[in-house]
Amino acid sequence: MQVGIGLPATIPGIEGKHILEWAKKADAGPFSSLSILDRLVYPNYEPLITLAAVAGATQRIRLMPTVLLVTLRNTAMLAKQAASLDALSGGRLTLGVGVGGREDDFLAASIPFNNRGKRFEEQLTTMMRIWSGQPLSDNVGPGGTYLRNYYGFMGPMVERMINSLPTTLEAIKGNIQGYADVGADEVIMWPCTPDLEQIDQLANLVG
Repeated sequence: MQVGIGLPATIPGIEGKHILEWAKKADAGPFSSLSILDRLVYPNYEPLITLAAVAGATQRIRLMPTVLLVTLRNTAMLAKQAASLDALSGGRLTLGVGVGGREDDFLAASIPFNNRGKRFEEQLTTMMRIWSGQPLSDNVGPGGTYLRNYYGFMGPMVERMINSLPTTLEAIKGNIQGYADVGADEVIMWPCTPDLEQIDQLANLVG
């Protein structure tokens, strides 16, 4: 039988660095998973954010909220957060979910308490549809190539925007200088490809 261990994230006064040290020690031990509780009206750490930090500090141990109060959360946002955490952790997320039983949590979130069971079932159905790659609805869902999809709301202007992007190191350098000339404190260079060589090229350019 496998044995998991909980994170001390609900213990009053616990510091974030101690939670990460706990996670590292558990990861080096025989434990199968790290678990975390979920409350809103309590001074605990938010589960998904905590598990994201723990994912970066560990290598093999599974991550499991026991349980996440789904009915306190926006369905589509939660589906994306959980999928992102699972991907960033290398597929180590086991999403334990529940309806919640403390009315004060729902009052704090301005969410009805009495119909949470029905909402829970509807949320599970929606999340499963999203995770399977289906559109959220007939007019909401993924599709298209990266830039044309992401900026599709711009209509015909998206092609003009794409064609105006700098595509050479000299053009990028000129763009950076242009922002410096107008007094910008910082400029963020966004990638359009996940090729790691892009980091080296940009580092040489700005270094």
